[in-house]
Amino acid sequence: MKSLQRYEQVKDYVYTKYTKIYNEPLRQEALTHTAQVDTCITILAMARNQNVEIAKIIALFHDFAQFTQNCSHDEHARLSSILANRYLTETGLFKTKEIDDICYAIAQHSHKEQYDSPYCELIKDADILARFFTDPTMELDHKRKQRLLDACDDIHS
Repeated sequence: MKSLQRYEQVKDYVYTKYTKIYNEPLRQEALTHTAQVDTCITILAMARNQNVEIAKIIALFHDFAQFTQNCSHDEHARLSSILANRYLTETGLFKTKEIDDICYAIAQHSHKEQYDSPYCELIKDADILARFFTDPTMELDHKRKQRLLDACDDIHS
């Protein structure tokens, strides 16, 4: 596996921002949920032969605005994408195509009823898996349940 130096730099940035969240329950949710999605997306990216580093960076930023800007759930994906784009561009470590792929997946991750690019599917499925691991009794509509089952099947294959 390739070095994850860029991922580590992004992770330091995101987690530093999260540790500064004043509201303790929100800070804990930010840290826990992000770590769980990061783990899930790693396994899924490996199973689906996708770039693990890019996938893990998507996971780090997917709910960033919701946790750091306290924005509405309806706006969090779009705003997280904008904030990720700004940060990733400023680092100078990423190619334009990589930033576009990362930010597009983040912006689309709430549309779990739609199918999209492979990175979009990774973050949607990782998000559902992480939420399921947190609460296996959660109610899932048919599409989300199918996503969960398909993701588990991909991991098992």
